[in-house]
Amino acid sequence: MNTKTKKTPALWLSLVPFVCLILIMLPSVIILGADPQIPLVICTAITTLIGICGLGYSWDDIEKSMIETNAAAMQANFIIMIVGCLVGVWMAGGIVPGLIYYGLQLFTPSVFLAVLPVMCAIIAVSTGSAWTTAGTLGVSAMGVAAGLGIPFPIAAGAIITGAQFGDKLSPLSDSTNLAAGITGTNLFAHVKHMLWTTIPSFLLATGIFAVIGSRYSAEDIDISQIQMICDTLQANFNITPWILLAPASVVLMMILKVPAIPGMVIGTAVGAVFAFLQGNDLGSVISQLVYGFEVVSGNDMVDQLLNRGGMQSMMYTISLVICALAFGGAVKSIGCLDVIIEAVLLRCRTRGSIMTANIFTCIAMNYMAADQYMSIVIPGQMYKGVYKKMNLAPKNLSRVLEDAGTMTSGIVPWSTCGALYYSVLDVSAFVYFPFCFMAFINPLLSAVYAYTGFSIEPLDPSAPIKNRLDDIEEL
Repeated sequence: MNTKTKKTPALWLSLVPFVCLILIMLPSVIILGADPQIPLVICTAITTLIGICGLGYSWDDIEKSMIETNAAAMQANFIIMIVGCLVGVWMAGGIVPGLIYYGLQLFTPSVFLAVLPVMCAIIAVSTGSAWTTAGTLGVSAMGVAAGLGIPFPIAAGAIITGAQFGDKLSPLSDSTNLAAGITGTNLFAHVKHMLWTTIPSFLLATGIFAVIGSRYSAEDIDISQIQMICDTLQANFNITPWILLAPASVVLMMILKVPAIPGMVIGTAVGAVFAFLQGNDLGSVISQLVYGFEVVSGNDMVDQLLNRGGMQSMMYTISLVICALAFGGAVKSIGCLDVIIEAVLLRCRTRGSIMTANIFTCIAMNYMAADQYMSIVIPGQMYKGVYKKMNLAPKNLSRVLEDAGTMTSGIVPWSTCGALYYSVLDVSAFVYFPFCFMAFINPLLSAVYAYTGFSIEPLDPSAPIKNRLDDIEEL
């Protein structure tokens, strides 16, 4: 039995785990190109030593918190695994290929910059991956931009804007599922609530690209790469409008407010039916559910776009979530998060200022931890209790996490997102970030909503939302 007196850490000591995270994570990710799991484990160990040696906590106290924190995200992990299965059979069933095919038909050379974010958004929604979108259609679009004489940083900004918009709103996205799971929000309620900030931001950003694009001529544009993708998709899949029934089934689950896990299972079952209709046998479908879809189409770009999915493909994300939550649980158990939140609330007392502080915390985590998952997990844990005390529904928090965390991850040059976009688009975030208009508009609009109360919903509809915290003890 632990008989030591547990101490409350000073503010400087509460910041030590996060300073260590920066000092260990950034060199590991940027210089060594390492994955963030091990740095997170090291920082968890450092936090544990601080708690046991300096603050009087026992290992049992810290371990219990790490387990409880991970348990709270277990639903998100289940959904992420199911999403992997769904992606595998949606690829095999021609559903995602069909959505990509029809999306590319929107291509109009005369409004290239205005249509480019829309095309990337459609593919990102279909695949649930901004990275895959940038690495496939994005690469092709950069070639088209070169033919039009459009500067590469502007084209890269348009690609990333559409890719992150689609990723953010896709039920197939791991970051979308993570934000919903961390906050305890129904997945479909989370996606629906994000529409209030995401749609206006995207329309405004697309409008800016349309104005910029109007200065460039579309004459003699070479769209052979786009046509080659469409021809390859048609050659390998039976693409008909019937494939739209699959995404329609997911939308129906959202409208009917079916819980996320049953809804995604139904979507997976629909995908399996389409996979059989495409000529796959039972063994192939089972393999696609577990290991993902594979095709050798003769077009490397199409293969890179489609060869993905499967439950196993999500294990990297799940391991990262587990490590991040273990770190979050450790810093929470020894009181670091409470001390930091109290310091924030000494200056931020109103609903608007607290939610705005939440926005800045997410952005700061992107820069400090170099990973978008950390910008969701840590702020999600920090502010969850505050939102509850103010009678704010969890979906308000999950939306802020994505408005500020997901949307700004691509403009951080040393983050995993920034590094990926640089590797596939050959343009550094140092150069393209001024043209990622949505990364600036979305957090700003989220802050405006926080102060005005527009689309902010209560946790308990029978009680009013608190517009001000009067006492720190309320936490």
